[in-house]
Amino acid sequence: MRSVTDRSVRARVAFALAACSLRPAPRASTVKRTIASLVAFAILIGVTDRAQFSETRAAVSSPEQTPSQTASPPADAAKEGDSETAALRAETLDRLKAMGALTTPEPATAASPTGAAKPDGAPQAAAIPSTATDHIAHKPQQKLLEERLTWLEEHARLTLALKKATSPESSPEHQAEQLKTELKQLQTTLAQSSTNPESLLPGSFLKQRGAAPAVVVAEMKDAIDAATHDLGEWKTRAEALKSAKAEREANKKKFAVDRDRDFQVVTASKSQTLEFEAAVIDAQNAEKAQLARERLQNHQWQVRVETLRLQVIEAQIALEAKLADVRELEAHVCYAHIHLAERELAQMRARYKAESERQESDLARKAANEKNKAQWLDDPIERFRARRTAELLELEAQVLKFEQALATSPAPSFEEQQQLADQADRDFARIRELLDDGRVSRLDAIRLNNEFRLIGPEREQLVRNEMATVEARLQYFEDALTNVEIELLQNSRPDRYEHDLLRERVPRARSAEVETLLTELELQHRVILARRRAALVKLSERASHTLQQITRRLSILDQEYGFIRTQIFWVRDQDPLAVGTFWQGAREFNYLLKAVLHLAQEAIEPNLWSRPSAEFIVVSLAVLILPVLLVKLRRTFGGLIVS
Repeated sequence: MRSVTDRSVRARVAFALAACSLRPAPRASTVKRTIASLVAFAILIGVTDRAQFSETRAAVSSPEQTPSQTASPPADAAKEGDSETAALRAETLDRLKAMGALTTPEPATAASPTGAAKPDGAPQAAAIPSTATDHIAHKPQQKLLEERLTWLEEHARLTLALKKATSPESSPEHQAEQLKTELKQLQTTLAQSSTNPESLLPGSFLKQRGAAPAVVVAEMKDAIDAATHDLGEWKTRAEALKSAKAEREANKKKFAVDRDRDFQVVTASKSQTLEFEAAVIDAQNAEKAQLARERLQNHQWQVRVETLRLQVIEAQIALEAKLADVRELEAHVCYAHIHLAERELAQMRARYKAESERQESDLARKAANEKNKAQWLDDPIERFRARRTAELLELEAQVLKFEQALATSPAPSFEEQQQLADQADRDFARIRELLDDGRVSRLDAIRLNNEFRLIGPEREQLVRNEMATVEARLQYFEDALTNVEIELLQNSRPDRYEHDLLRERVPRARSAEVETLLTELELQHRVILARRRAALVKLSERASHTLQQITRRLSILDQEYGFIRTQIFWVRDQDPLAVGTFWQGAREFNYLLKAVLHLAQEAIEPNLWSRPSAEFIVVSLAVLILPVLLVKLRRTFGGLIVS
């Protein structure tokens, strides 16, 4: 086919040259001779351009391919595109290696066709022309190959992103079904808990009262701590979902802007394809034609990458639209978990409080019995045992109160004050946004004024009630913790005097019994003190954190008060100036002018004058005389002060 085309081209060129060599008749005019020459020259140029165009079109449509590219395409289009990208990337890397552009070794590629080792470290790309090894001569081509490698890597990255957007690991429909099932189960559990609240209690709260109530109470306290932690995690997740919703709204707008921009880029890139093809056709020599073909191929990959980027953005927008219902269901499930955890925690705290109070009453009763026993016992060892046991039981009852306060979290609690502080922060942010945009209506001004009036009473109530309560509670816990630390540090030094007295009263034969009793009671005492210290440390930390939240809320209220006080005088609470305002001003000016003219007319005509009253005369004299008296008094007192 190529030989036939060449023969036809050569024939047409010969015909054009013959036409140019022919001379018209002598009688022909100079104009006709010129026209004939131009026609012959046009035929010659057209034939050569057509031949060059056919050769370039064949070169563009059939670029240099590797053996892997000439293989039969696979059935899967995605795999075909990946294999094409990988093959072209390998070819580009080989060409860059041959030019000396790559200094770092690439992963091992396929061996040479013969399998023989290449001597003297010859490059792997044997198909590269010998002229490609000249780095200086092929600097433009090297830049084009590096640019192509960048487009190929971007194409691979976008292909992976498109796959994730179109085929996620878990489809939105599957996620929605799972969330609907979970939400239905939670709603069923909440409905059952409304009629039977005890169904929410874990197994440790359903145990019967046994011989070891302290163990049961400890298990209850651990279960309450775990439930409190779970509730905090669900609340944190709810806040994260709320923040993610605002972020998704911002990303939605960003995706729309990026989609429009990429659409314009793709349209502009496709329109430039003809220019690159024309540059290939119009190349003057083989080297320029090769560079033009490289630029055309880079441009084609650029168009593919930009088109793929547009597809990725559209796929992400479609995926976000599908996930909208999933996000809504996820929020409902999260809030259902929060309601269920709050209801379960309330039941657990109520049961724990009842069990703790029962145990306190048991400890108080046992302590009273031990005190009564110590009064009528004659044995000094048993009397000391009973009295000391009563003291330990009372101390354990106090520790139980601290642990109950730690588990039940009485008001004002840390969670409550944190929520109020966060709400105050959101209100302050809303007020700043209200004034930042500059669009404040009359209703907004009224609301701003009401907010300003409510800040003072709210702050006063917060300082008088919550802050005073928490400060007193923190002071009490810190004092109790200090006493426990001192007692542990002294190692029960005040009790040693009683121990020495007991040793003196007891015969030597029972000294071993006394030492065993003292060791046992001392161990129980230290265990109770350790429990008390652990509870007081946690209570002090919680009270301190609660006080920090109250202080934070007060700081936010003070900032809001100062901000509104600064900005409230610049807020327009009336309608702006309109045409009716000027008519009203003109009418008022007319009334004022008439009044001034009427007064001037009365002053000119003596008939309209009337007899002045005594008050008028006195006021007139005071106006005239008072300035003179003030000046004289000032001079007199000024002279006295100087002297």
